[in-house]
Amino acid sequence: MKIILKKGSGPRAKESRPTQPEQEVKDVKKVAIILTRGAYNNLLQACEFARIAAESGVQVSMLFRDEAVARLSVDKVRDIVLSEAFKGRESKIRDMLQEEKRDDLPALLREIKERGDAKFSVCQRSLGLFEMTIDKLIPELDEVQAAEAFWKEEVMTADQVMTF
Repeated sequence: MKIILKKGSGPRAKESRPTQPEQEVKDVKKVAIILTRGAYNNLLQACEFARIAAESGVQVSMLFRDEAVARLSVDKVRDIVLSEAFKGRESKIRDMLQEEKRDDLPALLREIKERGDAKFSVCQRSLGLFEMTIDKLIPELDEVQAAEAFWKEEVMTADQVMTF
């Protein structure tokens, strides 16, 4: 759904903004998504964009690193830890996510793969930083990869790069 605000109704309505020429729509065939933050709302947002891209026929490659890796262990993946912005509203948000069936990260990853061409990688260095081993990761992940390899194989060949 798209919501369009009436012209002049926003907080900057009186500001004069130069008009930009129409931008040409880019034909995106491949997207690389890098996730560093580990809050569930951040992971969910990245997964939603990955699902949309996969459904559109776009090849999706995701690299989980830093804090995001810590959320991918079989022991922690079910914990819904939200960012500071949701402080005081965690219970309400968790209930909403459960009601909408968006509270299961492994299921969301499986859904992305079912919708299209998607690959999920974990940063090798980040595993070491969190003292995690491969056998502790959720099975929905495809590979452990050095950041340099992801850069060369996915980022440099992507039409679009997104970071979360």
